[in-house]
Amino acid sequence: MSEENSERGDGYIAVRKAELAAAIAEASPGNEAAALSDLLRLLGALLHHEAHERLEALKTLYDPLDPDAPPARRDVSAAAFDRFAEAFGQALARANFSEIDPESVQTREATKLLTGLSIKPSNAGIRRIRYFARGAHPQAVEHRSWFGLARKQIEADMMTDVVVLVGFKNEEETRRADRRVFAELRRGVRPGAAIVKHFRNVASPELVTLHPGAKPSMRPRDQVFLAAPAVATGVPVLLNLWPALTVLFAVLAAFFGAQGVIEDSDLKRAIAALSGLIAVGAFVMRQKLKYEAQSLRYQKRLADTVYFRNLANNAGVLDLLVGAGEEQDCKEAYIAYWALYRAGRALTKAEIDAAAEAFLRERFQLRVNFEINDALAKLERLQLVTREGETYAAATPAAALAHLDAAWDALFSFSARR
Repeated sequence: MSEENSERGDGYIAVRKAELAAAIAEASPGNEAAALSDLLRLLGALLHHEAHERLEALKTLYDPLDPDAPPARRDVSAAAFDRFAEAFGQALARANFSEIDPESVQTREATKLLTGLSIKPSNAGIRRIRYFARGAHPQAVEHRSWFGLARKQIEADMMTDVVVLVGFKNEEETRRADRRVFAELRRGVRPGAAIVKHFRNVASPELVTLHPGAKPSMRPRDQVFLAAPAVATGVPVLLNLWPALTVLFAVLAAFFGAQGVIEDSDLKRAIAALSGLIAVGAFVMRQKLKYEAQSLRYQKRLADTVYFRNLANNAGVLDLLVGAGEEQDCKEAYIAYWALYRAGRALTKAEIDAAAEAFLRERFQLRVNFEINDALAKLERLQLVTREGETYAAATPAAALAHLDAAWDALFSFSARR
């Protein structure tokens, strides 16, 4: 992305469709506001119908990959995942999502600063993982440490929406060494399935926490806090017990009739050694419980990071995303038509793009990299604009309504076939 486009942001128009339509009608002359409102409403209905067709096709591709699909409908092949992933990527692009290189989603120093976790994602059993995001904008995130006494501002890219697509290997593809890890990390997900997750307001350093195999590792500081007492206490105890252990073994041998006679002094020393071993065992168990408790704190922090940002999962994501794509399609078409119609003359593609971005900036304070090609393609297909060479002209609201009405009537023509 160029520096200019980076300043304008991505193509995501963060304003509701109804609010945009109301703003266009408000900015129109009084005698044209009603016609423009009808035009936008009918245009939205047509695009909604097209979105419904895409949604049904996408659900058909995902159904064999759904973790909850019955055995009769399952397809665990790589080809089934590839077909869905391609259609899913197109649906996301329509909703102004951009793909993020999965190699860049890794544990970084910023991740430790922001989440307080050192995370190592495991790819055991994963066929492919893809990340998509939209609405990226710089934001200062506050990180607290030392029981909230220390605060630090971390500059990060905050993404309004993040979608993660994960395809799992089937039984034949999963190596034996990966099966145990797969069973531990993917409980409830069958081999060969695909999961889709939608998250909201995720900072770029937190992307690694969305990995299905994300596992927090013990930080060096905590390792020292747990290991130092064990070493400081355990080693002297073991050194003092070592001479007594030989007596304990001798007493045991005499008890079982292997050799010698048990003296009272030896028996007392053996009991003391046994007590010392029990104390060491209790100490080791206590340190182990402390380690597990710290691990649970890490897991809870990771779960909290993910849980409160999760909006939808699997098939539910498809409805949200196709709806988001439809919303973006409508808003792009609304703005492009309005910018061209308001100009009152033919404009080049660059002029329409600049006018659309200026309208969003002035009316809604949004800096958007407007998707002019997609918008004009929809308008030209529906005959709302005409093209002559490198310029475009908008049809009048009355003519545009006539074209949209004809397109709507042509959707279902069963009575004409009788």
